[in-house]
Amino acid sequence: MKLNIIFPIKTHLHIFQLEEYKPLRFLNWYRNNLFKRKLEQKRELVYTNKVKLILALAFIWWLTILGVFVFSSPLAGIVVSLLLASQPYLLFFMAIATLWPYEYLNKLRIKQKTRKKINNLPNLKVIGITGSYAKTSVKEILYQILSTKYKTLRTPESYNTWLGVAKVVDYELEHRYEMFICEMGAYKKGEISEICDMVKPDYGILTGITYQHLARFGSLKNIVSAKFELVEAVNNLKRIVFNLENKNINAEIKKRNYKVSKPKIKLVSLKLTKNGMLLKIVIDKNTYSITANLFGEAQAQNICLASEMALKLGMKPKEVIKALNNLKPFSNRFIVKKLGNTRIVDNTYSSNLESFKQTIKTAKSISGRKVLITPGIVELGNKESSVHKKLGALAKDSFDQIVLVGKSRRTEALKQASGKKSIFISDNKQDYQKYIQKYVDEKYDWIFLENDLTDNY
Repeated sequence: MKLNIIFPIKTHLHIFQLEEYKPLRFLNWYRNNLFKRKLEQKRELVYTNKVKLILALAFIWWLTILGVFVFSSPLAGIVVSLLLASQPYLLFFMAIATLWPYEYLNKLRIKQKTRKKINNLPNLKVIGITGSYAKTSVKEILYQILSTKYKTLRTPESYNTWLGVAKVVDYELEHRYEMFICEMGAYKKGEISEICDMVKPDYGILTGITYQHLARFGSLKNIVSAKFELVEAVNNLKRIVFNLENKNINAEIKKRNYKVSKPKIKLVSLKLTKNGMLLKIVIDKNTYSITANLFGEAQAQNICLASEMALKLGMKPKEVIKALNNLKPFSNRFIVKKLGNTRIVDNTYSSNLESFKQTIKTAKSISGRKVLITPGIVELGNKESSVHKKLGALAKDSFDQIVLVGKSRRTEALKQASGKKSIFISDNKQDYQKYIQKYVDEKYDWIFLENDLTDNY
């Protein structure tokens, strides 16, 4: 551990992995953390084959440079090699550059293989799901609905990159499957098109668009354009489910002059309970009551989007309703856990403007003492302060206490807008858990956990 202070190989490699081996992303972190050596290890470094290869190539580069300098000047060789070892990210950058030709050619090979396998399954229906938020939730709900009638495969967890999708197709997709639900994520324009080119989606769901990953996309316009790549790939508006409650989706539909029909499903009432929620929805003028083992305003909307697609895929209303009444919750997305007499609403997987607003709206609609614990939303670029001030102003009317995890521009803006209701705590695991227990001991009725941070944030 002491050697890591001088030669932060593991620290730099860990952050490099979290930043998806992007040198510019790493440098952005490094600029703000020049002397940081100890990480919270919120997400462990995973020694994948790629990580091992980067380490091996970095060591080879280090030996090569040492050898070149030692040959001309032994002292210079020692000094340069020690300097490089103290800044190991430079060696990792060289390793990545060395790997690039192989990775490029391998990517072409994998994409071609994936496309060929999909083309050899003519009876398979592929449903693409994308958006700035709720992709995984809608995917999980749709999977549970479709599985009651069809042999259905979905991309697990958040396997939503081209490589993640390709692995699922290669290892899991078989002839017996009738439906393949494919979650599609992106950090820049063109990435969703790339996935669509591999799997050829027949249907699509656009869950919602907001300022998610704005720092990477550069503008809301780019985010909208990227998400609508799925619509362009399906190229049949009747096979697309749009979240028409999202203003950015509606604006783009009008801009493109799309003729989109109204959804068959309409949510007419929602009541949140300590064990889930009670919904009433209308399908083709018929009203149905649903007791769902999910929680939150956001999940009610996700149920409607997933159910709309199930109807498009041939399921009957009563089949959909039966499936909805048997929904099971899924990890870290508005999961309600009971600790003593306190209910903890866990939405720590990720957060964005709309998700955060839905959390606030959910809290406002239920009674009891409520606390919000959050580090804020990351990757908002120049919108970081304005978005958090808006959220802080909304949150102060819905919660009795707001706990801000770590001091940052995000939490400072939340504090400025929410005032005396807010307190700061450090961003280490121990303090985080201590404050959860504190509010359980103080007999708060509800603890809302919104978002979590990896070590690079």
